[in-house]
Amino acid sequence: MKKLSSPWALGMLLLAVLLGAASLGLAKPRPRTLTIGMTYIPNVQFAPWYVAQERGYFREEGLEVKFDYRMDIDALQLVAAGQLDLAVAGGDQVITARAQGIPVSYLLTLYAKFPPAIVAKADSGIKSPRDLIGKRIGLPLYGTNLLAIKAILKKAGVAESQVQLVDVGYTQIPSLTAGKVDAVVGFANNEPVKLRAAGQAVNVIASWDYLNLVGHGLVTGEGQLKRSPELLRKMVRATQKGMRYALDEPDQTFAICLKYLPELGRDQQRIEKQVLYESLKLWENDYTRQHGLGRSDPKAWDESQRLMLELGLIKKTTPVRRLLQQQFLEAR
Repeated sequence: MKKLSSPWALGMLLLAVLLGAASLGLAKPRPRTLTIGMTYIPNVQFAPWYVAQERGYFREEGLEVKFDYRMDIDALQLVAAGQLDLAVAGGDQVITARAQGIPVSYLLTLYAKFPPAIVAKADSGIKSPRDLIGKRIGLPLYGTNLLAIKAILKKAGVAESQVQLVDVGYTQIPSLTAGKVDAVVGFANNEPVKLRAAGQAVNVIASWDYLNLVGHGLVTGEGQLKRSPELLRKMVRATQKGMRYALDEPDQTFAICLKYLPELGRDQQRIEKQVLYESLKLWENDYTRQHGLGRSDPKAWDESQRLMLELGLIKKTTPVRRLLQQQFLEAR
């Protein structure tokens, strides 16, 4: 056999080896596509995923991620059925779904502090839950906000019959400013910020001062857990990177968010930037500082289920080990 001694011959041999490897499927694999149900319109609250997209954290993990903004009340059913890969949803929604036999699990916490708060005008005299007796409270009469007001009233020893819950949907701000209600239930990182920006002084009763309940986070289906654990690990890892970057670089993070909110005017940008800063404060609590960003306290799940059962919001509880799947989270 003729000896391959020239550089040209050696180069051709190397090229042949590389082409052969590619033909055997050893080339870099194509990205795997995952779809996240955001269950809301584009918003700064989705900063970790916007950061992960723009800074290449998804790409580094071999993922192509699509954001689905359909405000679908059946998001968790779609996740359980595999029609969505993941969703951003409340811990209370996961508990409710499981109680109804819908197999979904919570992977990572975004809001380590339960975000709902009671908001009232500063001159209303409402500073504590007991000040709500005889008052009208506006909120959407379902979901996380409803759980919050029921739980806070119970904790404070105030019977629901002592207040008037008024269904105002998501019109909390105009309902309060117009005097249609005396207080509203919203998210601590949203309604108070926007009311103050409009010149309205407010009092805020934060739910985390009274309760240890579970906030919003990243959710997937039990089937996805069995089929694609490594994909979920990659998604969780990229999300954690996005969260860490946002906490370290809030100004740069807001600039990234603006790419997804191109319609915002200058005044709206100023308000939304403050909403982002207030949101970042909810991502950490004593538990996450001790155990790691994105981790959720199992005791909070026990307390959430107990309260929801007592309030008649669920008819049965689910073992926390089925509700909460934290094995994909990186250690501190």
